[in-house]
Amino acid sequence: MESLFFILTTYMFQCDKTTILLQLSRKEKISFIIYNQLIKKLWELKKNRPIQYVIGQTYFFGMKFIVNEKVFIPRPETEELVYWILQDHKNFIHNKPIQIFDIGTGSGCISITLKKKKPEILHVYAIDSDKEALNIAFQNARLHNVKISLKNIDILKDKIDTYPKMDNNYVNIIVSNPPYVRLSEKKFLHPNIVQYEPYQALFVPDEDPLIFYKKISFWIKKKLTGIVYVYFEINQFIYSDIIYFLKKIGFLNIEIRKDYQGFFRMVRAVYYKKK
Repeated sequence: MESLFFILTTYMFQCDKTTILLQLSRKEKISFIIYNQLIKKLWELKKNRPIQYVIGQTYFFGMKFIVNEKVFIPRPETEELVYWILQDHKNFIHNKPIQIFDIGTGSGCISITLKKKKPEILHVYAIDSDKEALNIAFQNARLHNVKISLKNIDILKDKIDTYPKMDNNYVNIIVSNPPYVRLSEKKFLHPNIVQYEPYQALFVPDEDPLIFYKKISFWIKKKLTGIVYVYFEINQFIYSDIIYFLKKIGFLNIEIRKDYQGFFRMVRAVYYKKK
């Protein structure tokens, strides 16, 4: 709770923790307006509203991102997924241009970070089914002065076929942190996640928990040629099912990694098809 207090106060007073501690020790007065705003936000925290939504921002890869209840709050394990991509392609020495598809982009944190860290990436397509989420991604792209293509597509219903560059001249990187929490696992989540974070960004039916991975993978097989690198964030409880599925449909070089907490939370695979 102490850390939340300092996140909130350093945001509101636009200063560091040391300054806040000094102000507290000196019992410095604050304006009535600031006091009322502070009390209001403390009540929001008491009601389990995530601190990121209370202050309207969070940090991902050391970069500030605008967030609200329309987008899932970026997590450290997603930073690890992005780091994996950057390490795998750190020199971008491919003799072909690279394009990235970020499916289920939400706040745009994955797309924007990749483009910011590696501006030599030719195309970045950030895809989401929610127009309001894409508006947040647009604001974040503008905040970081990066150019990405935002696409309003529901991958469960629509075809991802609006891109002209689908041939052997490109190296394709597909990255997705899709909904993967089974409804039966809902009871294990913290109340602030269930109450405030977008339902559609979290849950999948128990009878088909791989629904998003299947849609994305079959789209890759149908539409993309050449070499395709695939990076997924996954549910640690069904990682073996995901590996089995990817092997079954012809993906190669499958590697799974643990996150900083020791859970299997990300997988990389490669798909190759001649034109």
